[in-house]
Amino acid sequence: MDPAISKLVEEISDKPPRSKLEPHAEVIAALRRKRRTYREIAQFLQEHLAISAVPSTIHDFVRVRRRRGKRTADSGDEQPVPSRRGRASTATQNDVQQRIAALKRRTSPDQPQPLFTYEEDEPLKLQRKPPATRAD
Repeated sequence: MDPAISKLVEEISDKPPRSKLEPHAEVIAALRRKRRTYREIAQFLQEHLAISAVPSTIHDFVRVRRRRGKRTADSGDEQPVPSRRGRASTATQNDVQQRIAALKRRTSPDQPQPLFTYEEDEPLKLQRKPPATRAD
């Protein structure tokens, strides 16, 4: 960036946070990590910090911060992939995609044979099962 422009940008003061919850983001995050509900967090903020906020406001605040964190995280393939239980695993997104592709390519040895054959101008025909081979 041009030095004159960067100097002008540095001279501009920062805007104050738009949310009254912003200064208390760490407290809210800590309470969420302790599995507190948004209603409990709202009560905590009211009792201890004299801040009135409804649970839906706190939910929206947390959701926006969570999205913002995902955007600023590295965009590489090394992001943890959440497991079924919500915990992050060490598998990368790329590994998961490769395993899914391999499963899709895999064919089952016991794929069912179609029961009927379809030809456009003829009625459905029942397929006869081939005789079972005996392994002696």
